[in-house]
Amino acid sequence: MKLHVTKPQFTSTETLVLENNTTRISTFLYKTGVEAVHISIGAGTFVWLPFFGQSLWSWKVGGIEQKFKGFVSEPDYAARNFLHNYGALMIHCGITAMGNPSKADTHLHHGELPLAKYDSAWIEISDGPFPVSLHGSYQYTVPFIASYEFSPSLRISETGTSVLVDSQLKNLQKTPMEYMYLNHLNLSLDHVTELQYGIDEFNKETVTVLDETIPGVVDEPTIFLHPSKISTISPELVAIMKNKPEHGDVCVNTMIRENHERVWVATNTSTLDHTVAWLTKTLDRSACGFSLPATAGPRGRTAETKQGNMKLLEPGSSIRFQFAFGLDENPESKSLQTAITILGGIV
Repeated sequence: MKLHVTKPQFTSTETLVLENNTTRISTFLYKTGVEAVHISIGAGTFVWLPFFGQSLWSWKVGGIEQKFKGFVSEPDYAARNFLHNYGALMIHCGITAMGNPSKADTHLHHGELPLAKYDSAWIEISDGPFPVSLHGSYQYTVPFIASYEFSPSLRISETGTSVLVDSQLKNLQKTPMEYMYLNHLNLSLDHVTELQYGIDEFNKETVTVLDETIPGVVDEPTIFLHPSKISTISPELVAIMKNKPEHGDVCVNTMIRENHERVWVATNTSTLDHTVAWLTKTLDRSACGFSLPATAGPRGRTAETKQGNMKLLEPGSSIRFQFAFGLDENPESKSLQTAITILGGIV
């Protein structure tokens, strides 16, 4: 079943558009005028923005919000930049540039995708382990810069506790196109005791910490792995890891909470060859972007180009960015194993 989503469907009163034995989907408008879709399935509830960035604004499991705290409360079309709209659980970033622009850069903070207005959006209902999928298409054409189509999809599991993200980028030009991509996955840092990464060693040879927010962390990045032992992280702590072939086709990183819950991120490393980690903790905010799948670091276009991290897409060619995230209490959970199997089989 395919449900086409159109803007006239959205009003300030929440409207039910589909309901069956397992799933409930409704539409509503935020006070700011941003269209949103509310999905309830299994233990999970989601708020998806079909026309504004195709961001996943919220994810609750058992009624508990999973995203970061202390950021923007509602999406807003009037937002002037990334930070003024920074409140979603999951944000697509790129494509012509990504990261925090340096003095040598002219690009938007994290590129054009976070504030992109989508041309079309739809919902698909099917059988299988991921019965609800959310889709959209965005076309970007700026002379002398780039011309591409970006088509993301979010596939939600029947339990509501995991999501498979599969996005396609197509170069519409007759010439090669440079690109960058990052998915900003913003989880709460509350009650997190340990971070685990799917790399052989976690040291300054394999992990690049961008600043000395925490004394000694550049030379001893293992400090990063135990955020509950750090009282304040201000403004932020950022690290970059490369997903090398020896780490496998699918890299799994995990965030462990006091109650033994595990939030995992599994990434297909064939096209997402970097992991960015981002933490902040003050009395006003709490965020644990511990595993952001990416094609480069977040230092901005100029710096990442110098690092050799700018990617090139041939004329008329397409590339896919795939990863999954979920929550459970079992490191060998069925949802994680299913995600690894799917991600490892994608070509």
